[in-house]
Amino acid sequence: MSVAKDLVILAVTKMHGGVCTAGIDVDGTWVRPVRSTARRVGECDTITDYCLLPIDFFHGGQSHLVNGGVSRIWLTSPVPVRPHIEDWMLDPQQKPRLLRKLSEAEQAEFFARHCDPDLSVLVPDAERSLGLFLPDAFTFSFSLNRSGTDIGVRAAFTIGGRSFSNIGCTDLRLRALGRRLLERSAGIPRTLGQADFERRGKRSTYLALGLSRRYHGQHWLIVVGVHTLPELDVPIDYGRL
Repeated sequence: MSVAKDLVILAVTKMHGGVCTAGIDVDGTWVRPVRSTARRVGECDTITDYCLLPIDFFHGGQSHLVNGGVSRIWLTSPVPVRPHIEDWMLDPQQKPRLLRKLSEAEQAEFFARHCDPDLSVLVPDAERSLGLFLPDAFTFSFSLNRSGTDIGVRAAFTIGGRSFSNIGCTDLRLRALGRRLLERSAGIPRTLGQADFERRGKRSTYLALGLSRRYHGQHWLIVVGVHTLPELDVPIDYGRL
């Protein structure tokens, strides 16, 4: 028997074979809907891909997982394995449903209320694997891979007096923004910093950060959501994540 949870979605990201999502429920608890795992062959470490497929959340001509949106998601049971204590098994028989988008004022209030003061819960303590943070400074770098068929997004930021660099960013909106920038620059790498966001009217930028599944012996810090006020307006092509 499944339970329905209404989540404010704070992460819609690219994974190995699909999309990972996560949000905060009405109790203020992070929840990450996952599918059953699959063993990947040929790696020196075990990689499990818990990602969702477009068929899980794309119906009626739209995605029902939208950053800053409230989605009702049906889940069967919690499946916590530290540090990924937020995992819940998705009920594949019932598709998520987007209920509404938070207004800009609602997003500002929600982000401020659920923002963590520092990264200690993730690094080094690994008490959980998701958190929302307001960086003191940040930059994003965009570049094509060697074949020119995909892009990479890396982040650098300072939070609570600690600086981090060369952190992978899997946020779908930032990837879509990177594609647009690299098309305009004919593939020349681009960088956007905090000042660039502010010049475009973004008063605040929050980062949803997560810990990856174990890979090569550790859980890697990643940027899974980028939330600006006002909101970034970047269309996502789900056929080209």
